[in-house]
This record gives sequence, structure tokens and C-alpha cells, in this order.
Amino acid sequence: MATGTAFSRAGFEGPVRTAGDDRYGFTAIADGLAHSISALDENISTVIGIEGQWGAGKTSLLNLLIEQLKIHMPENTQVLTFSPWLMSPDESPVAALLLTVAARLAELDTSYKAAAGQVSPLVRNVLNYAQQTSRRIAPLTELAGDFLPGIGLVAKGMKALAETDLSLRIRTTSEIRQEIEQKIAETGTNFIVIIDDLDRLEPAQAVEVLRMVRSVADFSRFRYVMCYDRDVLAHAVQHGLSVRDGQLYLQKIIPLSFSLPRPESFDLRREFISGAIRLYESVNHAEPDETLKNDLYRLMDLYGTSLQTPREVQLALNGLVFRYGGLRDYVYLPDLCFLQLIRTTNPGLYDWAEEYLTERAVVESGDGTVSEEERHDLARTLCDYLSRFRSSQAKSATSLGHWIPGITGNKVDNLTLFGRIPEEEKATMTASRRLGSTAYWRYYFAFSSPQNVLSPAYFDELFRKSGTPEQRPELAHELLKQITSRGVSSQTWFEHIISQMTSPMIVGRTSAQCAGLLEFFCEHGDQVISSYVARNRFFSTWDIDINSVADRLLKRMCEDDHDGARSELSRMLQTGKSWRWIADYFRHLLWMHGLAGDRAVSEDERLFTLDEMEALRTLLATRLNGTDIMSQIQPGYPLQSYIWAWRDICGLETVKSWIGKEMQNDESFLNLLLSLRYNGISSATGYYQALGLSQLREFLGEEQVLLSRLEHIEAKGSYQELTEQVRRLLKRNNF
Repeated sequence: MATGTAFSRAGFEGPVRTAGDDRYGFTAIADGLAHSISALDENISTVIGIEGQWGAGKTSLLNLLIEQLKIHMPENTQVLTFSPWLMSPDESPVAALLLTVAARLAELDTSYKAAAGQVSPLVRNVLNYAQQTSRRIAPLTELAGDFLPGIGLVAKGMKALAETDLSLRIRTTSEIRQEIEQKIAETGTNFIVIIDDLDRLEPAQAVEVLRMVRSVADFSRFRYVMCYDRDVLAHAVQHGLSVRDGQLYLQKIIPLSFSLPRPESFDLRREFISGAIRLYESVNHAEPDETLKNDLYRLMDLYGTSLQTPREVQLALNGLVFRYGGLRDYVYLPDLCFLQLIRTTNPGLYDWAEEYLTERAVVESGDGTVSEEERHDLARTLCDYLSRFRSSQAKSATSLGHWIPGITGNKVDNLTLFGRIPEEEKATMTASRRLGSTAYWRYYFAFSSPQNVLSPAYFDELFRKSGTPEQRPELAHELLKQITSRGVSSQTWFEHIISQMTSPMIVGRTSAQCAGLLEFFCEHGDQVISSYVARNRFFSTWDIDINSVADRLLKRMCEDDHDGARSELSRMLQTGKSWRWIADYFRHLLWMHGLAGDRAVSEDERLFTLDEMEALRTLLATRLNGTDIMSQIQPGYPLQSYIWAWRDICGLETVKSWIGKEMQNDESFLNLLLSLRYNGISSATGYYQALGLSQLREFLGEEQVLLSRLEHIEAKGSYQELTEQVRRLLKRNNF
């Protein structure tokens, strides 16, 4: 299938072999080169150099050139491909090439009728010449035994060649060479020798090949086409021959040279985008949407000019193919493309990005900070890496901020790192699995989630359980367990779960799944709050924004089925065990619908009609005023939050009536005051608890009356411990 094929080719960097695979215009270049080579005087030995940096496509061009030479050259021309790169360093390239020529001549020399086990004088001369010029002392049997390693040519009669003894030098090398020249001319055969990867050889090997083509095997009717990176080969010559200028030496050895043109930037960018889109389609079995395509185009507009060779395109695509299949559910493809692109063309920036995002995750989670010195060092190195881009836009840190959040500015002095990101933007990044998401960023580098966040798969499992009524008890057990689990973060995992329940995460869930989570809060919200209060008496429900999560869940339910959502909410209001959290949340809904406080509300903000809300309020009021709930409000029970919700749901008179009964005896009066304390925070001393009688006037009556009663109880000497607590809270209110 397509995905299997794409994945199996990850890491493949093979050259173009046919014109049909050519995407960079090499076919037209090969055709022009073939015409030029065919027009050269065949009676003169010529060396042609095709120069280009590594990865520019030299081997691709050679493959296409060979095909074109077969079309343009006459039948008496033999095209030999010689690959010294495949030879052992101890093997003589002179011997390997001349053995190849000897094998081909053995097939072509029809003027000699050899008896069984014999070869022609021409072949004998070539082999003898090979032995004498190969700079190694060896009998012909060894030469024949090492025949054509990696060349792929098979010669007839090589057994006879191997048995021939040519170790005696009866004639000089020059005499043998002249005779070979004459005999090759008599056969009417021309040779074009293609030599690739010359720049991969050790310096000694490279020098030996150059000696061969310019001195040893520079026969007439021989033309050599060599491919190499000029700078690399010149450096090898300098080391191999101890010459000062390798470039000048190459000019002497290679009189004709052709520099491979750099592919047009548009072609490289087009190939990268096409490869990325093909990968997306093969993995997802669907076409990418316009947003994804536009981000790919934006990426290429910014950083595409950094691609310089087809190899860089292929390397970046290989990195994508290797990663994307296993990460598709956790990454956004254009962001992964961005990382693989800079990893190939600007690896220092890739490493910087990983370091920055690692530090940013710590800052965002509140687990640590980044010092000014560290920020300055990061800014300085970032400017250095950005300066290596060619495009002015790519050099801008602000442009980089589209892919890596919290970065603005240009120069070190005005560069801002770890900038604050709006909450909505954070939510969008998480929903889109962007590189800037604190939940997903580590997947781009490590095939796994960050250690201080829970994986997306974990949230998928939570929603799966919430959508199945039979599994909701298991869901509750899992969530409650996370209240006491801190992981590696200063937050509990439960707080992290709540923080990740953003609109983008919830928008794709079903009504049943959202109802299941909302039901968890209605059943266990009081238990959650009590657990946090037990660990921190200054805990406030605002420290964990459960109400906002509940809003998003309820909104999603209404979008899917308005009447069904209202029915589900009605059921939870009547049966949910956490009646204190329910009352607090319903007061929040009243405010959201403009039915409490003086906040102006538009129709778009309301989830239900005003009549529907009034019906729900009546239903909940009946429950809260019932004996079952009223009996659970014990002396000392914290009422600061509940009393306001109770008032807005059931009415002020109902609350005042209950309070009047509770204030009939002194002990209940004192416990009531203590239950109405609130939490505060001071820049000087930190958190504190206090009691503000003036804020409670509508429930308790005039402040002076309450203080007079307190003084009366104190005068009697009753409940001294309770009265002292009340006095401390009152004093704290005047801080």
C-alpha cells in the first residue's frame, strides 16, 4: 500500500535513473552535454569534468548523460562506467580500468581467431600494460582474479587470461602503449569512460585516478567524463601531492569542465511541498486542507531559499517520512516540515529551538524561570543562527515567532523571548497540535509527550470513558486519583487536566462524552474542593477554573442537542451529590445569562432562554430548600461561597429565614460568623483569612448590632475560644 512504500523508502537518496524521474531539468543538460562530447575529436584523448557540490545531482546527471550518449554516439563507441569509489583502497584503479578495457576488447577484436584458452595480442598488450603501470608487482593471474570489482562487466575467455604469464617485461611501457594505440585504432573503437564520485576517494586514490586519465590511460580515442566537487577534490590533491594550489593542478589535468547549474530555488521548494503533500495523503488517505497547504507555502516563502541542492530536499523529506507516520496524531505537518527543513539547512537553529522550547515548557508550567543571563545567551545565539539565512524575512526573529511562540524583535538588544501568549492562542495551538503547544512540543523531537504534561492519548481515553455510562465510575476513580498526584510538575495532574480542557479540545467531542464529564463535576465537585482545602486552607475554587470547563462542556452539548442538553442539566441539578458545587456553578450560569448581578449580556452569550433558566432555577431552589440539603448544613460549614449562590437561586428571604434560626443561640451565632470567613492575600504577609461584617449586612443585619452581641457573649465569658477566633478574623479584615 502507499504508506508502506513511502515508509520503506525513508532514508533513500538514490539518483535519478531515467528521464521520467527527472524533476530538476537534468535531461536537457544531459542532452546538451552529449552533443558536445560527441563533437570532440575522437583521435585526441580528452578529459571532461562535471563539477558540482555534494548533493547537487551529479550522479543523476551522469545517469541521464549515459542514456543520451547511447542515442547520440555511433555504434563503435563503448561507454564504460568506472567506479573507483567501490574499489578497495589497496587496489590499483589503473589495473581495474585497463582490465575493463581488455575485457571489452576481447569481445570486439574479431581480427584474431583465438584457439581455446588463448587471447589476442591486443588484449595481451593491454593486460601487460596494466601490470606495468599499476604500480604493484603481481602476476597476471592475480590481476585476473581481482577482475572488475563492482564494475558489473563479464569478459569471455578470462580463464585463458588468468593463465597467461606476462611477468617478464620484454618491451618498454612506451612501446606497448604505441602498439595498443595502433591496434585500438584498427578496431575502429572509441571509448567514453564515465567516472563518478571522484571526490569521495582518499587523497592517494584520487591522485592515482588523475594520473591514470592524464598519463597512463590517455589513449587517443578515449574520452573521460569525471564527476566531482571541485573544492573537495582540490583539497585531496593538495594533501595527496603536497602541492600548494589544488585548483591550479586540476586546471592542468582537466582542460574541459562544466559546472552543474544550481537548481532553481522554485524547483527545490516545489519538490519539498509536493513531497510533503504526498506524504500527508499517503498517511491520512485524504487531501490536506487549504490551511495546511497555506502554512506549507508560507514555510517555503520564508525558509525555502535555504535549500540549495536536491539532496537537501531529499534529506528533509526523508526525515519527514521517518517521523510523520508514527506522529501524525500528535504533530502538525507544516511545523514538522519546518523543523526538518532547518535541521537540514541550519542545524544549529534546530538545536536552539529544542533548547528554547524545553525552557519555555518549564516557564509555562510554573516549575521554574529563566535568568536574564540565560535569556541574553539564547538571544545572542539565536541572532547568530538567523543571520545564516539568505532571505531577510528568514533572518527576522518575528518571522520565527510564527513557528516558535514567544519570540519577537530582531537584534539582540530588542529581542524578546518567552513572551506571554494569549490564552485563546494557546488553546488553538494545543487543538492544532502545533509545535508551540506545551502539550505537544516534545513529540516533534522525541516521539513522546513532554514529561510535565499528560499525553493527548490520555485525554482521548478520558473522553472515551466519559461517553460510556458504565465506565463513568472508572473515570471518576481516575480523575480523583490525580488530585494527589503531582508528577514532575508543581501542579497536580488534576489541575493539569482541567487546564487542558480548552474549547479546541472539547469541540470535537460527542454530547455523551461532554455530559459524562459534566456529571463528574456534579457528582464529585465537592469532594474535589474538599481535598484541596484539606491540603491548603487558603484554597479557592477560582484556583481551579472548573466552571469554565463546565461551560465549554455544556456549550458543546447545546450545539449538538439543545433540548437534550437542558434535560441532562436538569437531571444533574436534581440528583448530583455535590450540591454545593452545583449551587455555585448554577449561580455562575445565572450571571452568564444576566439573571444575577448587573452584568449586561448579549443573546449570543446565553446557552438557554431566560424562561428555560428560570425553570431550572425553580427546580434547583426546590431541592436546595428541601430538608435533605438543609440538614447537611452543619455549624462551622464554610458558607462564604454558598450563601451567595443560595441567595441568587432561592431568594434573599429564604436565606435570611435560615440564618435567623441559626442565630438564636450564642454558639450557633459564633459558628455562623466563623463559617462566613473569607480568604485574602496581602503583598506584605501573603494569604490570610478574615471576616467582613459589612459585606454580610443583607444577611446578618447591621454591623453594630452584631458587634454588640459579640461583646455581650464575651462579657458572659462563654465560648471564649470561639469568640477569640471571631475577633482575630474581624481584626484581620481591617488590615
